[in-house]
Amino acid sequence: MPFAIFSRRAIPRVASYGPWLTAALLASAAACGGSEPPNPGAAGGTGTGTGVAGASAGFGGAAAGAVGSAGAAGNTVGSGGAGASGGGTTTTGGSAGAAGAQAGGGANGGTAGGSAGGAGGTAVYLPKFILGADVTITMEDEYWDANYTDAGQTKSLEQILKAHGFNFIRIDTFVNPGAPGGFAADKEEDFRDLAHTITLAKRVKAIGMGFLLDLHYSDTWTNPGAQGTPAAWAGLSISALETKVYEYTKDAVTQLKNASAMPDIVQVGNEITAGMLWDLGRASGSDFANLATLLKAGIRGVREVNPDIRVMLHIEKCHNLETSKWWLDGVLGAGVQFDILGQSCYAAAPNGVAGYQGTPEQWKTTFAALAADYPNLKFIIAEYSAQQRAANDTMFNLPNGRGLGTFNWDPTRSYDTHPNHPLFTTNGAWNRFVAIPEMMALYDKMATDYGLR
Repeated sequence: MPFAIFSRRAIPRVASYGPWLTAALLASAAACGGSEPPNPGAAGGTGTGTGVAGASAGFGGAAAGAVGSAGAAGNTVGSGGAGASGGGTTTTGGSAGAAGAQAGGGANGGTAGGSAGGAGGTAVYLPKFILGADVTITMEDEYWDANYTDAGQTKSLEQILKAHGFNFIRIDTFVNPGAPGGFAADKEEDFRDLAHTITLAKRVKAIGMGFLLDLHYSDTWTNPGAQGTPAAWAGLSISALETKVYEYTKDAVTQLKNASAMPDIVQVGNEITAGMLWDLGRASGSDFANLATLLKAGIRGVREVNPDIRVMLHIEKCHNLETSKWWLDGVLGAGVQFDILGQSCYAAAPNGVAGYQGTPEQWKTTFAALAADYPNLKFIIAEYSAQQRAANDTMFNLPNGRGLGTFNWDPTRSYDTHPNHPLFTTNGAWNRFVAIPEMMALYDKMATDYGLR
């Protein structure tokens, strides 16, 4: 795990825990997970374009647009290569199928298109199952000359992950991390701002991987116990915050689209069981009005850039069916329309840190019940670390493809304050990350078992 930074490159990180490390560890713990709220609605604890030719069926499956011969590459919505197979029922697809007359990969299109008709274009890409990872920390690690090796070969982190079956990357984004009190206020660069997100997202899309944009709507980490309003938005009314959320979201997605790095999924808020943009955006009891106003604004900002981008809302109750249903009933009852419910599912990890969200058996029970009770929603495990196979099986085994996949949170390292089970170790220095063969083999097998290869 990282040691304290003293100056850029000139002095290596040493084994004395300085203020930077303390802050980083606390931030990492806060980012993902947290204590159980004492009751539903309580605030919770203090824890935590060059396209690529597609080949797999789209989000809606291959039933309706099954052949989709390769039409003109880059036609209509799909601005990249030609898709190879079809999708479901609408015409919002990836590459141009059937002579490029429709936007879908196959002749009848697809809910997300036949295949990713251009990972860097305007098509929305969703594979038959998501094996994803959150590697936002890559930008900061690479600033400090990090490198990544797998079987003796040095590659980028995303290339290594892709080689072992990963097909999606999640990137956290803060409004102004350099602001006073922000995540990067004392750092060398404004890490986790939109500019860094664009840089990493372009790399991800360039190699044909999907991209989930995680908008925290804060200058720093948000989680069950912290949903701080950005400094520049402090003191605004709920109507003014509504405008800010809409404008910020639309601008972020537009900039990414214009950079050939359009997100395929946008996460509006992070672990927002108790709301976002506190105090005005809190959710409590039966009061979801302000939270719904903010969520609708963010969703509208996404949809106006591209209505086919999937919108995910994210809570952290995969072990708590009662609270999950309370929250879903609250936002849906207030008229919030979205596509995917994401849940954080952190189990006890080999590093000895207790789990935040129960056991895989509890996850299966919760997701099965939610899938039955909310038939219009699909589901993602938005964050997990330990119990890798169990997390992915939980999603993969939901009926009718309702479980879209998972995102492993920061697979490069272990934390004393967070239940991590990393996929990498280090070799001689904190920033020399080496893939662990048996952990990568686990993902190789999942990719094969899930039909991703």
